[in-house]
Amino acid sequence: MKKKFLATPIILLCATVMLLIPLSRNEARAADKLGWVGPVYTELSQSLTKGFTEYYKKTYGKDVEITFIRPGGWPVCLDKVRAWGNKPDADIFLGAGAPAHEVLKQEGLIAPYEPKDWDKVPAEWHGMKVKDAGYLWTCFAPWIVTNLYNEKVLKSLRLPPPKTWDDLLNPIYRGSIVHTLPYASGTMHEAIEILLQSRGEKEGWKYLRLLAAQLDRFSTGSTDTTHITARGEVPIGMAQPQMNAMVARRDGYPVSDLTPDKTILVPEAVALLKNAPNEKVGKIFLDWLFSMEGQKYVLEGGYFAARTDIKFSVWEKEGLAMASHAKKALGVDNFWDMKVEFIEYDLDLATKRWDDVNRYYEYEIYRKWDKLKSSLALIEEVEEEIKTARAQNINVSKADDKIREARFLFEYKGEYAASRLAAAKARALLVD
Repeated sequence: MKKKFLATPIILLCATVMLLIPLSRNEARAADKLGWVGPVYTELSQSLTKGFTEYYKKTYGKDVEITFIRPGGWPVCLDKVRAWGNKPDADIFLGAGAPAHEVLKQEGLIAPYEPKDWDKVPAEWHGMKVKDAGYLWTCFAPWIVTNLYNEKVLKSLRLPPPKTWDDLLNPIYRGSIVHTLPYASGTMHEAIEILLQSRGEKEGWKYLRLLAAQLDRFSTGSTDTTHITARGEVPIGMAQPQMNAMVARRDGYPVSDLTPDKTILVPEAVALLKNAPNEKVGKIFLDWLFSMEGQKYVLEGGYFAARTDIKFSVWEKEGLAMASHAKKALGVDNFWDMKVEFIEYDLDLATKRWDDVNRYYEYEIYRKWDKLKSSLALIEEVEEEIKTARAQNINVSKADDKIREARFLFEYKGEYAASRLAAAKARALLVD
């Protein structure tokens, strides 16, 4: 009985030790975690994942497990973070331009952090903000809003590349343009802001209605616009990140980017989410992202690097494949060496009306696209009929008044049914 009594605690002790040994080994093998949410392209996320995991293993002797959530373009990603509130399921908001980050800042959803080498990114460029003075967001990959065209298809159609926003309204381009919705793409959202801020809201929305009538289709996003244009399905892709043409040409497509007469800088930025579950690792990632090593992985991922002290020619000699493509695409040795002119961009205004612009475009243009096109087609038909009647010395003054009313209702009010009715009445007056 005595021996049996002594054996029991010994057995229990051994069992406990056996349980603890594999547990400690599992803990030793467990990877640290990092979560991103954002709209950056897959090529960039894969490049950054490769670079950072290798760096983390080399520096800390541990693996890091990265989860990337990309529900859509800037606005969709922004709404994902809004839905999380103060309990985010990611640590880093990766990508999107200044307005999206300013919305997150105003809603208290990002936290300040000054990454190492933060001073290597300019505070502003040609009057546009590049990073937040309070360290809430910082540009890691700058670019300019451009349009894209397929050289081969335009040549076969005998169409010149459209150089200005107004060129895109030329009837010769009808059915030859594609772009997406502002809610699906931050670049398209910024293109709309360019038009609204450079022309004023009244003329800006008029332009956007007329432009919508020129479209062959709406794409599902900026990437889709690039693919449609590169493949030659539609020759002109609007509202494109500047680097899309660089990557498409690298892949052998006959495309070029064309900076329109009015444009802006997009400081593709990064921010630490408030109450990030893996805040420590998130800060390590931000430090790495702005290091020379991190910036090389940004370029390898198809985006332009943000540091002022890099030289593409130096990286080219080091064997960095994308450096030569970047230098050729930009025509300079560093992004910030480009000579450009931007509109006077009001970031506060763009931030304030972020949701309103997306909503208005969807409900008043996209959802009414068929009515919009048929209304303008009728107006144009009647205008030609009036022109013919005038050439025949027929009195068209009343019809003129009515068709001008139809134009006004279409362009400035977006009242498509009323504009069609006015056009029909103008046609009836020609018969009378």
